[in-house]
Amino acid sequence: MLNTIPTRDLKIGMFVADLDRPWLGTPFLIQGFLIEEEAQLAALQAWCQNVMIDRSLSVGEQYRAPVVDDGDSPRDVTVSPRIHPSEPECRVEAERFLKIARSFKGRIHTQRHPTVPRLSPVDGRSPLDSELRYSAPIVDDVYRALRETQRAIEAGGSVDVDRVEGLVGEMAAGVERNPDALMWLTRLKRADQYTYDHAVNASVHLMVFARFVGMDANLVRKLGLAGLLQDIGKVQIDYEILAKAGPLDEREFEHVREHVAHTLAMLNRREDFDPEVLSIIAAHHERFDGTGYPRGLKGEGISLGAEMAGLVDTYCAMTRDRVYCAAVSSQSAMEELNRLRNTRFRDALIDQFLQCIGLYPIGTLVELNSGEIAVVIQQNQVRRLQPRVLVLLAPDKSVERFARTLDLLMLPQTPTGETYRIQRALPPNAYGIDPNDFYLG
Repeated sequence: MLNTIPTRDLKIGMFVADLDRPWLGTPFLIQGFLIEEEAQLAALQAWCQNVMIDRSLSVGEQYRAPVVDDGDSPRDVTVSPRIHPSEPECRVEAERFLKIARSFKGRIHTQRHPTVPRLSPVDGRSPLDSELRYSAPIVDDVYRALRETQRAIEAGGSVDVDRVEGLVGEMAAGVERNPDALMWLTRLKRADQYTYDHAVNASVHLMVFARFVGMDANLVRKLGLAGLLQDIGKVQIDYEILAKAGPLDEREFEHVREHVAHTLAMLNRREDFDPEVLSIIAAHHERFDGTGYPRGLKGEGISLGAEMAGLVDTYCAMTRDRVYCAAVSSQSAMEELNRLRNTRFRDALIDQFLQCIGLYPIGTLVELNSGEIAVVIQQNQVRRLQPRVLVLLAPDKSVERFARTLDLLMLPQTPTGETYRIQRALPPNAYGIDPNDFYLG
């Protein structure tokens, strides 16, 4: 349902899927948005000559039903957002979702799925359940590669760059097919060791972000490789310092800073290692206001890729448990990043990252205005603050006996007649929920 039209023919209610120029550098903060007012029309006409419209995501008289194939395409775990599902359908969907989720708990995947997931003709993405099953063994292989890399370095060896690059390429392909699935796998596939978890988390988030701002596939892979390897030099940092529960003193902090140089030295042992990836790693701790390290670069002296890597590194660190700090919700992390705009990071980059990840990314625990606790299981591309959620706890915070899904885009009603909305995001493990049970691990 995609078609390109001149901006003079745009109407309110149309969903803009793509521009005739890169999104980065335009005033449009969301890559893909619904035209809801005249000011948006004027801005589009000022910046673009033609745009791509997705009629299946448009609303009102601009909406056109998607044309599906012969029915052989794999089904997603969700129902059509254009239909108000009945209560039984919501419960069936919830049970199917939980069954898929729990099938992954504690499971190490060694068997690769032989068939790459097919893309849906409706939204151009692979179905969530199919992508999870296909990419789970790939993510497990990444964790194994990280462990083996650490052991090799400790034994005086080097990084198996070819193997790591190949795995990053496979993850990048998964991000292209369904970014939500890969982001969710980074929550599920926990090694219970921060270094490994953070590396995989940063790599996937960087690739999702790079894809969102319109970077080509080659650069997406380079950023994914940088995110995965940027901290491997920490294997040469004293473990007592890395595991210290309190604040570091100046001497300890200077010692930790040396991990950047250690990482570069390890990767430079291979003469043909990509210099662009090295430059991203070298500057991922530099900051827009010059307060970063190791060289104190500032402003335009920091490449876009390096600044993206630093931003993602900061976000991923805040949303994971560390020895000296508990994880915060994605919403709290985004609010903290917002306070760093035009100091540690450029405001335009923070705006783009917020629109890419959203306040409530997939896997986020949220409290609804009804008092119920839910987990976000699908982003809505039209309105990002109204995702699809799976209700886990009742208003009194008891376990919901019959789980059900809610598509907040469809404005479902609470028992008191209010429209459901998200009250706040919650950190992992809120109300004693075991994240692994609900595919949050």
